[in-house]
Amino acid sequence: MTHPRDGQHLILGRWQDADGQDAVDAAARAAEAAFPEFAALSRDARAGFLEAIADAIEARADAITETGAAETGLPTARLQGERGRTTGQLRLFADHIRRGDYLDRRHDVALPDRQPLPRPDLRMIQRPVGPVAVFGASNFPLAFSTAGGDTASALASGCPVVVKGHPAHPETGRIVAEAILEASGRTGMPAGVFAYLDGAGHQTGQALVRHPLIRAVGFTGSLGGGRALFDLCAARPEPIPFYGELGSINPCFLLPAAMAARGDQIAQGWAASLTMGAGQFCTNPGVVIVPADRADAFADAAAAA
Repeated sequence: MTHPRDGQHLILGRWQDADGQDAVDAAARAAEAAFPEFAALSRDARAGFLEAIADAIEARADAITETGAAETGLPTARLQGERGRTTGQLRLFADHIRRGDYLDRRHDVALPDRQPLPRPDLRMIQRPVGPVAVFGASNFPLAFSTAGGDTASALASGCPVVVKGHPAHPETGRIVAEAILEASGRTGMPAGVFAYLDGAGHQTGQALVRHPLIRAVGFTGSLGGGRALFDLCAARPEPIPFYGELGSINPCFLLPAAMAARGDQIAQGWAASLTMGAGQFCTNPGVVIVPADRADAFADAAAAA
């Protein structure tokens, strides 16, 4: 591949394509084997695992920033900030599960004398579902990818994770995956609690979503890609939940009074939003509806900005 800034050739020697049913099957089976032990761990043990991942990512800060910038073209400051967001999410989930509020525990005591029928003792608690497949985003190589929010929340709840690495930043994903595996070993997590699969084609992702041992899917990405994976989840003999954050084009309606009062200022703000983070934020205001008599002025001001 080539450097996104200067077009120079990049050699990323550790990236190996994992397309194929065998790699997916091995990862899913290992995750399923790890699930009973991992789910039975104390919340404090899982929280310690998440914190260890955050520490391991921070220990690789320079390598992550350098590689991420080379693969994506994102500015160094943006990647440093996103790394902080990633480790912050991991520590946030650690604190959250230690409190235990997410379990939503409820207990309705038995009413043996209730008429016309007695009520049995009823207890409800949230439980992990099993191995989760996670698809990372192209535009957020850290906070919404290998160790991003989907992975952090699944691990926090006691679900092993199999990540399908994004081909836009494969080596960045591998560095973060190494951090997770190091943290897993250091905290004594069961083997198979995390796996990272490379692959530029669609075969790996399709096989992962269809695998009968995968119990849920987390996805951040395009509308088309997300819809395709949702359909695969729904078409399984036993459908599984799809947790998707899908891209969109967000329309902005600029009303006459606002345009008359501050049209140039709005145009400058729109241009700043459109180009924020090298134009890679998912809230890009891609369509603007402007009064016809103000359209040319808005276009000129936006182009200048």
